[in-house]
Amino acid sequence: MIVTISDFLQTLIKKEKEIIKEYEIIKHGPTIGDMYEGLTAHFLDIAMFKGLDIRIEAGKIKNVDGEFSNEIDCMIVEGEGEKIPYTNKYIYEYSQVIAVIEIKKTLYLNEIKDSYEKMKNIYSISDYNLESSKGLRDAFRQIVKKELPNYSDLKKLSFEEEMIYHTLLIHEIMPVRIALGYYGYKSEFALREAFFSYLTDNVQSKGFSPVVFPDLIISGDSSILKLHAMPYIGPIDVEGYWNFYGSTQNHPIRILLELIWTRLSYKYKISSDIFGEDLEQEVINQFLRCKAVRKGEAMGWEVRYERIEKHDLSNRPSTHEWMPEEVTDQEAVLLMMLCNYGTLKANDEPLEDYDLYNEKSLEEVIQSLQAKGLAYQDEEEIGLLTDQCQVVTARGKWYVADNKSGRFSNWLMRNL
Repeated sequence: MIVTISDFLQTLIKKEKEIIKEYEIIKHGPTIGDMYEGLTAHFLDIAMFKGLDIRIEAGKIKNVDGEFSNEIDCMIVEGEGEKIPYTNKYIYEYSQVIAVIEIKKTLYLNEIKDSYEKMKNIYSISDYNLESSKGLRDAFRQIVKKELPNYSDLKKLSFEEEMIYHTLLIHEIMPVRIALGYYGYKSEFALREAFFSYLTDNVQSKGFSPVVFPDLIISGDSSILKLHAMPYIGPIDVEGYWNFYGSTQNHPIRILLELIWTRLSYKYKISSDIFGEDLEQEVINQFLRCKAVRKGEAMGWEVRYERIEKHDLSNRPSTHEWMPEEVTDQEAVLLMMLCNYGTLKANDEPLEDYDLYNEKSLEEVIQSLQAKGLAYQDEEEIGLLTDQCQVVTARGKWYVADNKSGRFSNWLMRNL
């Protein structure tokens, strides 16, 4: 479904941009800006689910302390707001705001700077009220590959893991923040270089931690996006760096919808059917990775640029097929035990003779499954990192995935 809608909207936007061009003879900046803001509101209204009290408005956000955001070009909001007299703009409470979009006709370096500052303002007035931890739990498990701890147990995490926890928590609270430029850089490489140049010039400034970065920046056909597992996942690499920002050259509107629909699916408990088979995934190229650092009482983030040459980026495919994890016999047996028992301790009866009959130790098998995002072990238990784990044997191999969205079933029907 999301592919069909996004392709339709992309075609619609292309046609409407041509109409807007005919009226740019007006040469009045605010009027031209109004046309692009109107186009954005139009296509977002088409993309929203009917039956929910979701509205597309412009105006300001107010938090519980009475602080206001900058003026926002486009807000996806829930319910009624307070209309600003003699305008078509509204004031909305922070808790009502699902997403904010800063709209530009063209998005180059100056517009990136302006959009970043406005998105940082949304962060600065955040209301720290978490309605549900379901999204936080899913994100933490997919990135850190551990079970989400209770707040009282945070100190059991490493410093780096605790910093990622707090970053994901704030993301869950804030609205999705998007900077949308209808025209801009002609290549993904140019957008990456411009954004990194901006970061380099502001490396000593406050407000440049991963949580503040916009969730999505679109410049023409190129995008850079947050990999905070909502829905795009950035893993932690072997050096302990979190790949938190990626880039791509294709499907900007599909990516925009993925971010907004994912937020809506958690908020309203909407079926994963909205995402269709979900077997075709966008290729996201590594861009920025970070690691939490501490020097004395000061804490912050070290950010590294994963530079990829222009010709390498341009020659990469735009999508790839999703695949379940392939596991060994030993891994499959342990996963089926966990599916049956829920959680286990290493000395529980089902596992007491595990090391005697297997080539690899229990610890080695768990490490392998944790690297695949399927299972974890902490001080107390061994458990699954999935909600609906399914283990299937076919063609002499074992395949495993979380099937809560039905994607694994779709893959099996297509491939086996």
